[in-house]
Amino acid sequence: MGERGLMRYTYEVKGNDGENKTLYAMSYKKFLRKLQTEFKTGETVEVRYKNKKGHDLVKFETIKKPKD
Repeated sequence: MGERGLMRYTYEVKGNDGENKTLYAMSYKKFLRKLQTEFKTGETVEVRYKNKKGHDLVKFETIKKPKD
């Protein structure tokens, strides 16, 4: 079934270098945790996704240092 079959949301992430990645998660909070492993600390990325009400959203997130 693959990773997408189990996850609720699809997030399109665009980094500073123009690199696009697709990440999957069950919630925005869990997505933010995954984001810390994909990008460098301090980098700002553009995140596009569709919320549970079907609205397209664009957010800019700054990658924070992972907690221990």
